[in-house]
Amino acid sequence: MRCAARISIALTATFALFAACQPKPSPGRAARMSPSSHDSRGAMGFLTNGVTAHRGNSAEFPENTLPAFQDAIAAGADWIECDIYRTRDGKLAVIHDPTTARVGDRSLDVAKSSYEELLAVDVATGFRRLKGKTLAECPPHRIPRLEEVLRLVMSQRRTRVSIQPKMPCVTEALETARRLSAEPWIGFNDGKLAYMSEVKRLAPEIPVFWDLVTLDAQRDIRTARECGFEAIVLNTNGATPQSISTIHGAGLSAGVWTANREADWARYLGLGIDRIYTDRPRDLIAFMAAREFRATDFEGTSTSHVQGICTDGLKSIYWSWTDALVKTDLRGHELGRVSVQRHHGDLCYHDGKVYVAVNLGRFNRPAGSADSWVYIYDAENLQELARHRTPEAVHGAGGIAYHNGRFVVVGGLPKDTPENYVYEYDEGFFFKKRHILDGGYTLMGIQTVAHAADGWWFGCYGEPRILLRADDAFRLTGKWEFDAAYGIAGLADGRILVGRDKAIKGIGHKCGISIARPESERGLVLLEGP
Repeated sequence: MRCAARISIALTATFALFAACQPKPSPGRAARMSPSSHDSRGAMGFLTNGVTAHRGNSAEFPENTLPAFQDAIAAGADWIECDIYRTRDGKLAVIHDPTTARVGDRSLDVAKSSYEELLAVDVATGFRRLKGKTLAECPPHRIPRLEEVLRLVMSQRRTRVSIQPKMPCVTEALETARRLSAEPWIGFNDGKLAYMSEVKRLAPEIPVFWDLVTLDAQRDIRTARECGFEAIVLNTNGATPQSISTIHGAGLSAGVWTANREADWARYLGLGIDRIYTDRPRDLIAFMAAREFRATDFEGTSTSHVQGICTDGLKSIYWSWTDALVKTDLRGHELGRVSVQRHHGDLCYHDGKVYVAVNLGRFNRPAGSADSWVYIYDAENLQELARHRTPEAVHGAGGIAYHNGRFVVVGGLPKDTPENYVYEYDEGFFFKKRHILDGGYTLMGIQTVAHAADGWWFGCYGEPRILLRADDAFRLTGKWEFDAAYGIAGLADGRILVGRDKAIKGIGHKCGISIARPESERGLVLLEGP
């Protein structure tokens, strides 16, 4: 059935004006996107990682607002998605529902209101209520116009915007884009065949993501190809192995909307899905990047063992020795190195910076011998940015980790001390509390620490080497014989990186990273690496 004929049957002769929709050649598999290539670039330098930020980063910001779109772009989504209505005075307002009731502090009919009237609505109200945030934590937000979103997207060349018309306003959206010369930055998505066909009739070069609840393979594939659509995006209930395979077999891209759980991401990526619409673009990008991590060896050697490891979760690994800080790619190839003041210990990554626990005094002695600090480095170039004294770590700061707005510092322990200590700081390194970790005596205390897989993990020296696990309140939840004393770091997919070190006579220390997964009985189980 031809595309125009399908429209006339489904939507009556009112839409006969779309009869110009002609068969077009399939875009082919070359047009498909690769979710596994989280930093890959396509035409004109745009990202092609297969992550569409559904209404922006709507898990962390009020949906369809400029901050939600800005953050999704910063996170690295290759597409953001926005919804539009035409207001009474002809403006294109970016909002999903026909009224402002769900998201706003008052209910207005969008299409029957002027844009000026809509500006009086605080569309962060619903988000604030849903997330339990105060007005100070989430200030008022207003409905943006499509033009504002387009100007934002046009300010960079990584992320594009997919426009979803919620009423017949495709022509006006295209006219706005053309007036701004924004065509390279835009696409369209919706389930209404009339709207998507109008896009292709008026602008064949603009990509269309056709949204379907389920796939009627014989009918929908033929319609998509005849109309020249680039992709079919299925609801989570309709994205099955068979439907994805059928779409791919027709030379089209396959997507799914809206997936927000890690288990679903893993399943869809395993099925070869090309595009995932999600409210959590940052988390999805990190999850996809984690799949690139493998056991690896550091390409060089050292005169001493490695003190700790961490990662930005995307493309870099950071290694600490007592007198050197090194940055490598995921395969252990060195990208940068700086000499540092002894004794640099374990480290962590947060928000573009690397934090290292440093002791300039003596370890494992009673209070008064240590000189504990945290040094902060730029993760890009390893330039030192700041130092913070942490005198509360009275036996020597040896390890550091970050989670959910707080840093924790761990370190040395005097002989025969029956408990371990965790020192908590806020993001400005103001001391908050000392926690007692009831793990028993560990020779030389805790050496490495990380928050991963919903808990705190601590690697300890000793004979045997001990691994401790605690909940978010630092209550001990596990103790095993496992060597994580050379570094530990979590990945977004639930796996854990474990540092390793081997002294080779006449050569030095060979360091590397193994991959492990949490396991209730054994703590961590190695998946890759010795």
